[in-house]
Amino acid sequence: MTVIRNSVVIRCTPEEAFDYLADPRSELEWSPQCEVMEKITDGPVGSGTKFRAKWKGSPPVELEIVHFDRPHTWTGHSRGGIEVVFTGTLEPVPEGTRFRAEFRPRAHGWYRLIFPLFLLMVRRGERAAMGHIRDALERRQQTQPPP
Repeated sequence: MTVIRNSVVIRCTPEEAFDYLADPRSELEWSPQCEVMEKITDGPVGSGTKFRAKWKGSPPVELEIVHFDRPHTWTGHSRGGIEVVFTGTLEPVPEGTRFRAEFRPRAHGWYRLIFPLFLLMVRRGERAAMGHIRDALERRQQTQPPP
């Protein structure tokens, strides 16, 4: 199975990072590839929350949060031609919080034919995403008043 891992250190607390990143709607802010991220279940974001998601060049899919352990880790799962399990992990470090992302895609059906190209694009995009995420979270920290 293919696993793509990346990490970045963000100047914020694990709680601040979790509250932002564990809600997939934040991807609309930091990802130029994300076109739609619509929550389709009621209640707060947590285990069992579902979203309708669409990225450039892909059909819409349903994304479900399948694990949610604030402020440490969460996992999302989307089904489709390319099934993805994404896990985010947060740990405190002297500079703030280390965010580790693990992206596990698996192709089904004819998507197996384009999977090598998909992986090339995703690896490049996931590396860039770490910088976008760090910048978005640190920008939010600068605009929020202190407690």
